[in-house]
Amino acid sequence: MPGNIIDNNSHFAFTHIDIFNGEEILIDQYLEIKDNCIVAIKAMQDVQQLTIAHQNAQGLLATAGFIDLQLNGCGGVLLNSDTNQKTLDIMNQTNLKFGTTQYLPTLITSSAEQMVEAIDLIASLTSPLAQGILGLHLEGPFINQQKKGAHQAHFIRQLDKETAYYLAQHNAFIKVITIAPECVTQEVINILAEAGIIVSMGHSNATYQQLEEKQGIQMATHLYNAMSPLTSREPGVVGYVLNHKPHAGIIADGIHVDYAALRLAHDHLGEKLFMVTDAVTPAGTNLTHFDMAGTEAFVTNGKCHFADGTIAGAAITMQQGLKNLIEFVGISREEALRMASLYPAKAINIDHQYGKIALGYKANITLLNEKNDVIAVYQMGVKK
Repeated sequence: MPGNIIDNNSHFAFTHIDIFNGEEILIDQYLEIKDNCIVAIKAMQDVQQLTIAHQNAQGLLATAGFIDLQLNGCGGVLLNSDTNQKTLDIMNQTNLKFGTTQYLPTLITSSAEQMVEAIDLIASLTSPLAQGILGLHLEGPFINQQKKGAHQAHFIRQLDKETAYYLAQHNAFIKVITIAPECVTQEVINILAEAGIIVSMGHSNATYQQLEEKQGIQMATHLYNAMSPLTSREPGVVGYVLNHKPHAGIIADGIHVDYAALRLAHDHLGEKLFMVTDAVTPAGTNLTHFDMAGTEAFVTNGKCHFADGTIAGAAITMQQGLKNLIEFVGISREEALRMASLYPAKAINIDHQYGKIALGYKANITLLNEKNDVIAVYQMGVKK
């Protein structure tokens, strides 16, 4: 895309651009952005006169910026290892290279002190949306030891009422909490859900019946991974998700989930299934070993793992996940884009402003070429 004429304008337009509006791809369009919002979309044939800064983007597709609801780290940093502003800055900068404009910084099972530190960090941000931050995802520590995965066992604990009320009081900064439903009471789930925090089931060994007895769980964390599987006599967490169809994240790296299993989940869940990376330190880098919250970890053929082979997060980006969905799962380009943007927006109830290229929506825009490589990114109307 030639030139830099729209890099620093608060009011500009793209001409001759293709647009994925969340439903279909529109060819040869005019897309106008003012401040941080989309203010005009129309066919180029209907454009009479160009009076603002504009740029010909012929050959590119504008889609809503990707939204990652489970991101532990990337670009050489990990939120659990360095819970500070610099880590968030690096995560956002790395995200932008691969088309992600919004995300939930994700803290895995940790001490009570570090959990408070992470909440305080998000609370201290003066412009979180400008940094792509939609809130915090607490993945644990209220999970099942039997399905801890890469989480440190000694930090796993019960969610008591006092802690639940503390979390509820900080609902402005916490978007999602992953819990094992069989390990928490209905009372504490109610406290979180009534505060507007999205309760997600994950790292759970629950039976189907145990889940049937719980209310207020709206989401599933990294479907298939760290949860009781579907079997003929015990449907488990996976069976519950496929049957009851809550929103569910899934990792499209071909390592955490076989592509055939991903296709099956999509067939059952449709728009309830969204893509996450579950990325850790090496994502967006060439690192071959790293510190995973205090434990040495390695990257082998794209797989992040401990010395014993336990999977320890992912090294994938949303851009690569998009390509995998199209090439290996056989999902259409349009549906893959929805899984990367609109469906996660729906999962956390922000699809009235995010996840689409539509009038009045926030100008979070990723420009792709025909190979789905990221060419440019605009975050809240600002070129990055």
